[in-house]
Amino acid sequence: MKLDPILVSKATSILEPWINEKRQQRITTVLKHRTRNVKFLYENPANPSNVWACLRTIDSFGIQNVDLIIDSGMYGEGKQTLMQKRGMRTAMGSAQWLTLTNYPSTKEAIQHIREVQGYKIYASDLNPNSIDIHQNQDQRPICIVMGNEDRGISDEMRLLADETFTLPMYGFAESFNLSVATSIILAHMSSKSVESSTGPLRPGDLNEHEYNCLYLKGLLKSLPKKRLGIALLKKNDIILPADLI
Repeated sequence: MKLDPILVSKATSILEPWINEKRQQRITTVLKHRTRNVKFLYENPANPSNVWACLRTIDSFGIQNVDLIIDSGMYGEGKQTLMQKRGMRTAMGSAQWLTLTNYPSTKEAIQHIREVQGYKIYASDLNPNSIDIHQNQDQRPICIVMGNEDRGISDEMRLLADETFTLPMYGFAESFNLSVATSIILAHMSSKSVESSTGPLRPGDLNEHEYNCLYLKGLLKSLPKKRLGIALLKKNDIILPADLI
């Protein structure tokens, strides 16, 4: 997003002749259904596989932005913990079509998401004051917070959140699997958005520059070889950030 719009336009015009028209149309169709009105934040999740499953579902519902808190102090020490954190970052990095942001602490994440980006924070939590997710009528951009699979959200997150919510359950199980909970929340928001134009999922609300940046990223990811894009752009004196390529 910090790229110069003129640079983005120039890079796009260089790469488009190397991508077939059908693929270009596919990228355009996906981006036209993306929304930034809703984002997800995962606080110190335990299982990288669960995160990956969540990201696949989020991508399918057209949400562009997903954030992750990896607070080293919450994972303990040792080789297994190190592998767990590495696995989490690998899971996030493999979701190449989403915009992903990592935060080192809950406080830093919430400050940036609320104060800089303007989202209202809704955290999933089993407490007596939590509302049923079906009661949410908020029209502001919202950030859905999902806690650790075993511990749930942290006490700090509970205090910082604007609202906590629950998913109705009528069986003996105490909670849903993380990826299942994510799917249920998205299905509810999708249904609500179909019923009303003021629903939380609002396809096509990316601003022009964000759309163009993501389109350029889509072109780069669609090339048969990563080095081809780098070479084509470098030939025209364009060097893009490594995370875009």
